[in-house]
Amino acid sequence: MTDLVLKMPRLGETMDEGRIGAWLVAPGVAFRRGDAILELETDKTVVEYPALGDGVMGAPLVGPGDMVAVGAPIAHVTVANPHDWQDMGTAPVEAPAEPRQEETAEAAIPEVRETGAPLRATPVARRLARQAGIALDSLAGTGRRGRIEAADVRRPDESGAGAGAVTFVLIHGFAGDGSAWSLLSAALTRAGHPVVAPDLAGHGANPTPAISPDDLVTGLLRDLADVPGPLHLVGHSLGAWVAVQTALKLGPRVAALTLIAPAGAGREIADAFVRGMAEVATAGELRHLLAMLGPRGGLLTPTMLQAKTDSLAQGRLRDLAQAISGPNGQRIDILQPLADLPARVPVRALIGTADRIIPPVHAMNLPPRVAVHFLTAGHMPQWDVSAEVAGLVMNHRAG
Repeated sequence: MTDLVLKMPRLGETMDEGRIGAWLVAPGVAFRRGDAILELETDKTVVEYPALGDGVMGAPLVGPGDMVAVGAPIAHVTVANPHDWQDMGTAPVEAPAEPRQEETAEAAIPEVRETGAPLRATPVARRLARQAGIALDSLAGTGRRGRIEAADVRRPDESGAGAGAVTFVLIHGFAGDGSAWSLLSAALTRAGHPVVAPDLAGHGANPTPAISPDDLVTGLLRDLADVPGPLHLVGHSLGAWVAVQTALKLGPRVAALTLIAPAGAGREIADAFVRGMAEVATAGELRHLLAMLGPRGGLLTPTMLQAKTDSLAQGRLRDLAQAISGPNGQRIDILQPLADLPARVPVRALIGTADRIIPPVHAMNLPPRVAVHFLTAGHMPQWDVSAEVAGLVMNHRAG
């Protein structure tokens, strides 16, 4: 991998400068050749600049709204092949046309923004919002990738977000932390929903030790004591088990549950992955383990990879690893707790068909009351197909 500085592209012969509309890929997130990574605004339209090769987004040097001269540095990127980027700034970009009002006026559900990128809006929408004194971040976009269109400014937001809205609680899995939810958290926040994504005990910046899975539940209940409800608990892998146990204890405060690649629905698990994450010592080991999570699992920047290695090398998760997995498979059960949940709590499970950690077939063991959705993804659907996951989570309503 090679570090490069991305420069402001020239989109036409007469272009001398352009305005940054939005970054479509968050720092630390991997992208593929052809993925739209940057949105640029001209006087009449919005265009998306595609990646010229595979890589990982680094730190942006300019932000949304900044006017930048052609050729000026705009971001750091880490790329797989620097030769792909020799023509940086000269790649053709297709300019999407502004949708006709009749094409968007009847849209009932805003399209979900695909990444944790800043607010996206067409120049016409920005002008209308300024004239009307409307804050763009109060609107839900119905355009491509969640872009705010002119019709969204003219039509009041009907998303239901605001006072009294459900708070989404995002619960990470084993060896993860709250940052694993960056894409989903950004999509929920952009749609106006309150979000909390705590580090569980023993994980990330949480110094509380975790000897058993019950310690994770105890710590989460403490974190949620002052969080306004109703709550929609979204749990991933081990975090799904934590979400179900937490829902049982919180009772009517929980409005809905979304379980992503839930642990505890069957015996088999990639025990080598669990124990490897608990005992990782080098960045090389960690990169191989993360690659098991899916296509985006092993594509962290060197700095982020080393930071994650340093955290895991402290050995804080060894006892927890033994408590959840052993030679005979998983040591936790999510099926009985799900059966004990009150019927009023709707439950949905999102399963990656290419999951290498927990066999997708475990979904067949879930109770009939659980609505199961199979996605073309690995163990981290919230990374691999973030827009699909965000759409399913936001449209999962109680009742």
